[in-house]
Amino acid sequence: MSCCALECTNRPSKKSTFSFFRFPLDDPDRLDQWLLNIRRNKWTPKVCSRLCSEHFESHHFSTDSWGRRCLKNTAVPTISYFTNGIEQQPRRKSRDA
Repeated sequence: MSCCALECTNRPSKKSTFSFFRFPLDDPDRLDQWLLNIRRNKWTPKVCSRLCSEHFESHHFSTDSWGRRCLKNTAVPTISYFTNGIEQQPRRKSRDA
């Protein structure tokens, strides 16, 4: 699993300080805003697709009763790291020979 935002290379690891969140597939309006904000409006996320916490401002988070960082139900990604303005094709995994 890696972040689905264009040009983001964040992946989960034991040393990482960021979290990964599911796309709001059950909320079409908010999903459209997420896809627009990460410049993936021609892409359809799957149930396993995730976006990392680096794309959300601090006020979009709350803490649950176990002390874990959670994304608020109204959160939309607002932080992007684009070096060009062209939407790219989704990353493909390479096959080992």
